[in-house]
Formats: sequence, C-alpha cells, structure tokens
Amino acid sequence: MNNKIAVVTSTYPNYDADQAMEGISAAGFQYVDLATCPGFFEHIKPRPEQMEKGDAEKVMDQVAGHGLSLLAVSGHTRMGKPDSVDNLKKVIDFASQAGAGYLITDAGEVKNSQDEKKFYADMAKLADYAQDKKVTICVEMHGEWCNTGTKGAEIMKKIGHPHVKLNYDTSNVIFYGGVSPEEDIDAALPHMAYLHLKEHGSGKKGDWNFPALGDGVVNFETIFEKIKNYTGPIDVEIEFDGKEHSLEEINAAVAKSYDFLKNHGYV
Repeated sequence: MNNKIAVVTSTYPNYDADQAMEGISAAGFQYVDLATCPGFFEHIKPRPEQMEKGDAEKVMDQVAGHGLSLLAVSGHTRMGKPDSVDNLKKVIDFASQAGAGYLITDAGEVKNSQDEKKFYADMAKLADYAQDKKVTICVEMHGEWCNTGTKGAEIMKKIGHPHVKLNYDTSNVIFYGGVSPEEDIDAALPHMAYLHLKEHGSGKKGDWNFPALGDGVVNFETIFEKIKNYTGPIDVEIEFDGKEHSLEEINAAVAKSYDFLKNHGYV
C-alpha cells in the first residue's frame, strides 16, 4: 500500500506530546498527527493561535527528535464559534509552516439552519485561505450533523471546493450515525482526503468503545478492499472506553494496531 500512516496524539489524552510521540515511534510508526483541541488535547505548545516567530520550528524539531514526520494537524473544537475563522486560519498557518498538508476539524455544533449557514459561510472563507497555504481542510464525521459518509458527501457537494474534503472515521459513523462503515464508506470515498481507522468494540450507536485495531467488530477486511484505490493519508486513533488508561496500556494498544496494519500490508 502507498498510504502514509500516522497515529493521532488524541490517543494519549492524559499525556504530553513527547510521551505520545515516544510511544508512537517505538511502535514502528513514522508519522504523527498532532492534536490541538482546546478543552481536550493540547499537544502543540504554544497553541497555534498564540504562536510567535520561531515556535513552529520548535515543534517541528520536537517531532523530528522522535524520528517522526508531521502528517496532519487535528484542530478540533473551533468551528461554530464566533472566532472560528480567525482561529482556524492560525492553525492552517501552523500546518503550512510545519509542512503538514492536512488540517482535520469537526463541523462544530450544528443544531439549526442558522448554525448551518454559519458553517458554510466560515468554510467559504477558510477554503481559499487553506488553498493558498497548500493545506487541505478535512471535515471529520463527528457530532450529530456530519455523522455519516452519506451526510458528509452531501456537505462536500454543497461546499464544492478542492481544498475542503472529508476525513472519514470508521468508528465515529457507528457512534454518532448508527451506520455500518463497511457500507457507509462508499458514499464518502469520492470526497475523502483523509481516513481515520478506528475500531469499535460493540457496533452500537452511542457506545464509547474504541479499542486497538483488531479488537472490535469493524470488518476491516471489507474496508481495506473498498479503499484499495485510496492512496491518501491515514490515522490510527484509539480512545478505549473514555476512562483514563496508563501509558503502558496505550502504548501496547498502539503497538498492537501497528502489528494489525503490518499483517494487512499497510506498514
């Protein structure tokens, strides 16, 4: 396979960026997706909105020090806010400076027509900016609005911009959308620029249960067959049961996921 495979550092929610990257590198991965999600994960310091000259280079050196390359930046929890555009532009700036071509974000809390109007208006402002910076914005299946590949495809068609695409998440579509990723991914494929390979422990909507790859119910053999012509980047993401887990437990799950991908020819 020709895909670049990273691990997103949100897999290490209670640990710092160095601890996360040490575990990711030790497992055998060569790429990382750094998460900057105010209120949840702060694996880029200072936060992109607060960076001064030279700060991006320091983060790049930090990543390189672990033998990794930065594949993407996960900049969630910003859309839907009054300052969404200004803040996301700062994250795009960092991604561009750091050589990461992808910014992953969620759509924010879209609950009514006014929220939808703001989302599309904000994204219109961000899309050209991202294109100028050679960054692609990838909207993840996350929340109750953009929650399936079918809905994501509809949103992408409405946006209609080459630098705004989907980040398909094989487990979020179960958790938020209650659909089977093995079937749902078909609608998303033409609009995908990024992919999260995430396992689900039960297959039940609303069940926060995201173990190591191979430890759940997602039929990845079917997924892999359907993405055989997809050459874009991929993240591994592990979130367990929402409870705090030891560094050793997380590292073991990351290593197990690496072995799972190796057995399928992806690393």
